[in-house]
Formats: sequence, structure tokens, C-alpha cells
Amino acid sequence: MRLILFLSSLLFVISIHAAPAVFNQVGFHPKSTKQIVVRTESVDTVHIINIVQGKTVMQLVPPFSKKWDYSEESVQLIDISSIKTPGTYLAIQNGVAISNNIVIDKDVYVDLGKSLLKWFYYQRSSTALEAKYAGKWARLAGHPDTSVLIYGTDKKISSPKGWYDAGDYGKYIVNSGITVFTLLNLYEHFPKLCDTLQLHIPESKRGKSDLLSEVRWNLDWMLSMQDADGGVYHKLTTKKFSGSVMPHQDKAERVVLPKSTAASLNFSGVMAQASRVYKKTDPSFSKKTLVAAEKAYLWAKEHPNVVYEQPQDVNTGTYTPKGENNLDEFRFAAAELYESTKKTIYLKDLNENLFNANGPWWGDLNFLSVYRVASSKAFKELQKTAQDTLLTVANRILEVAKNSAYGLPIEEWNWVWGSNSAVANNGIILLYAYYITQNKDFLGAAQSALDYVLGRNPLNFSYVSGFGYKSPKNPHHRPSEADEIDDPVPGMVVGGAHSGKQDVGEEPWQCKDYTAEKIHALNYTDDRCSYATNEVAINWNSPVAYLTIALQAIYNGYVYKFK
Repeated sequence: MRLILFLSSLLFVISIHAAPAVFNQVGFHPKSTKQIVVRTESVDTVHIINIVQGKTVMQLVPPFSKKWDYSEESVQLIDISSIKTPGTYLAIQNGVAISNNIVIDKDVYVDLGKSLLKWFYYQRSSTALEAKYAGKWARLAGHPDTSVLIYGTDKKISSPKGWYDAGDYGKYIVNSGITVFTLLNLYEHFPKLCDTLQLHIPESKRGKSDLLSEVRWNLDWMLSMQDADGGVYHKLTTKKFSGSVMPHQDKAERVVLPKSTAASLNFSGVMAQASRVYKKTDPSFSKKTLVAAEKAYLWAKEHPNVVYEQPQDVNTGTYTPKGENNLDEFRFAAAELYESTKKTIYLKDLNENLFNANGPWWGDLNFLSVYRVASSKAFKELQKTAQDTLLTVANRILEVAKNSAYGLPIEEWNWVWGSNSAVANNGIILLYAYYITQNKDFLGAAQSALDYVLGRNPLNFSYVSGFGYKSPKNPHHRPSEADEIDDPVPGMVVGGAHSGKQDVGEEPWQCKDYTAEKIHALNYTDDRCSYATNEVAINWNSPVAYLTIALQAIYNGYVYKFK
């Protein structure tokens, strides 16, 4: 009893001060890989204590320290995966606690997964968020978008619904592409688990998946952005970013910006995918999305190089892809359309525009076609080519993790704006490799990607609001800045550390320089001024949601097998 009381009091102290050991602050599933990083060079024995039982369940001698260039620290990586009994643990070295609580639980990622998905509800445009669903973050409706001027014309369209893209109130087709794909992919892979996730949104308890109901809110908006000729408008925003106001207080005129090839192909791909996912639950919607997908693809074929160019009087997100002159978007849309229709024209187009090893992000959709082709026998001999491409990338990422002092699957190029989503997307690539090979090394490295986002990093920081003992409090996010509520909405993934410092000294936010030159993993600040490291975005939440829920599903015995 004295030991338990001692440990309890020690926990209180250690939770206030920085602990030498960093790890996934949310916890681990009994079946998962479990690694902690000790930021000292002591090789004295580490004891892992079960707090409730008050006894040592593991003792191990740390390996020699190794330097991680991204933080310039020398650290030790300790593996405690053999501990599988649910409970709360503590790491002790030389009689002193060196960690905060280490949690092991079979449902460890369920609440996190639901919050990551529920956040999309909080991003809904054109509707009030009622207290019964939004709690203390309830708000009035803003941006009805029922009569919006098409820029440069006298024509207006009705384009309500959709998700606010990020910390601002814009709605962007291009970024919706990879976001919706990732969420629908999650449902395609693990529908049984996804159907159990009750998000407490207005559509709940209507006999349909809450995840699909939430995605439908954005799909309905996307459909409204398609012109009669099949082309899709690029975005719907005000001409300038709004200040720190609530949605209903943003009264600036909103405009629809011109059609683009990239927007049309992002739209085409996700609408083709949606036609499959919604086919059983909503056949009429499924047919509608497939017609829209084919129409958008035809427009893009007739207009293959319409690049969105930002007008001089508009200053909101451009989302002009940095990929291969729309070739990556073409192969993404062709792959999804062939999977949905089996029409040879789409397979022909794909064969003439084959995928490569470029990883996924909103500016390059190439790897989304790799995912689709690798996972479907409908593509015949192309499936093996896609799987080889995917495994080449996954093996490279795995090798990085194995050689990393922190044991993390993070490549040099991942230290960019939205670095947390880059790491999460690496985790998804590793999961696909696991689906193909059943090699648990890939599964363990995918777990490490999630571990990084949730605290196994030099800042000892969980990058998801409301989860972990140290998480974002001041995100760059208009409602969070204006709602006068101390706590941010839970489940928001902030962009994360990198050395770009685009926000340092920039008007109107004028962040002070929080960066250490080229020490990428330390360059983050939990300040609303930092749109470069502390903003939120739909395409950052979606891969973390996929990774979280997929890992929970796999550990609980849900099996995803390629067709």
C-alpha cells in the first residue's frame, strides 16, 4: 500500500514536470508494439511498474544512446511490447520515475478515433451546431452559401454545406479530394468497426453509418460545385481571409472561383469512390455520384491543362497542385472510375499514364492510384506492379524507422507544413504493406507513426487536442480563437513541427521566431499566431483518423483483405 501511495504521489509530480521518457500519451493496445524513448544516456536498469499492483513486471538495461539529427538529442529506444496485460504502468530508474502514466487498454484508440471523426462535424458550414451535439462548442449558423457569385461573372449558384477546410472558413475542392478519399477508404477497409462508431451528430441513430453521414455533408457540397458542362469550380471563399470571428460574424462576400482541371479530377475520383461506398445504403445517391464523376472526367479530358490562377484581389488558399501537370490527378480519377465501372477506357487511360513512387499529399494524388490498383484484382497484371511500387516505398520508410534513434518512420521531406499528416500518411503506406505481406514489422512501424503524433517526440507533446497530458491549447483556428472557451474542440490535429517558419514576422499574426535552425522536430509553437505549425486542416485529421481506427481494428481482429 505504501508503494502504491508513493507511486501515486510521484505521478502527480512527474505529470507537472517534463519526464525523461516520451511515448504515446494516449496509450497502447495489448497487441501493439510498445516503445518509449528515454532522453538520457544512463544505462542503469529501467523497471516497469504496474501501478495498481505495485510490482515490477519488466526490468531491462537500456541500449547505448543514439543521436537523432532532427532534434540533436542522444536518446535510448526501449521496447516493452512483451507487456500485454491491460493496466497503467510507470518507468522507474534508480528509484525515480522517468515517465508519466503508460496506459495499456484493448479499446485504447476508440475514443480518440471517434473524436478525430467528430471534429469534421465541428467544421460544418451553413448550419448551427446545437448544444445537444456540440456541447460547450455550440455555435450559430454561418455562411449559408445559398446564393454565391461566380467570380468574374454575374451568375450565382447555391453551394451550401461542406466542411471549413482548415483554420479559415474557405471550402476547397482540391483539399476535399484526398480528405474524402482517406475517410471513405477507412470505411471500405473496416466497415464493421466504422459502423459501431457513434459520433453523436444529428444523423446518428438513423440506421446508417455516422462516418458516411458526416462524409455525405461534404459530398453534397462538392456536388453543388459542378457546373452543367461537367467542370468543377475550384473553391468557395471570401476574397480575403477573415479575422478571428465566429462563422455567423463573418459577413464578407463569398465567391466561387473558376473551374480547374485539378478540382474536376479530385471531384471525379472521390465521386466514383462514393458511388461504390454508398451503393448499398443509398442507391440513388450512388448513381448520382457516378454520373457526376464521369461527367467531370470527360470535362477534364477536354480541358487537361486548366490551372487555377489566383486573381489579384483574392487572398485565400490557392490549392494549385504541385504534382505532374494534372497527370497524378488523371491517374487517380481513372483508377477510381475503372474500379466503379469496369469501362476499358479508364483502364486504357491508366495504362498510358502509369503511377510512380511519389507519396500522397493534397498536391500529388499519384499514390492514391497506387493504393487502389494494389488492392484490387480488377486491374489484373497492373495490381502486381502497384504492389511492387508500394512495397518499394514502404520498405524504404521501414528502413528509416529501424535506423532512427527515435524509431520513427519520418523522412527528411516530411518536415513540411502539415508534417503530422505526412507522418500519418507514411503510417498508412506501412499499413498497406502489412495488408499485402502480413509482415508485422510494417504494422509496428505504422504504430510508431501514430506514436509520434501522440507524444513520442522531442517536445513530449500530443499533437491532437484533448488527448494526452500535454496537447494543443491555442490552435490557429477561427472558431477556437473567437469562441471565448479555453479548451479547443477535442480531436483536432495541428500541423506540427518543421523549419519553414512562414508565419514568423508575417502580418497580421507576427509570430516571434520559435525555430531552431534546421532542428526540424523542435520547431513548433502552441500559439494561435502560428499558422505554419499550429493550424488545423481536414486533410491532416483524415490520415490520423485512418491510422488510429485501422490500428484499433487490426488489433481487435478485424481483417482487411485485398479483392
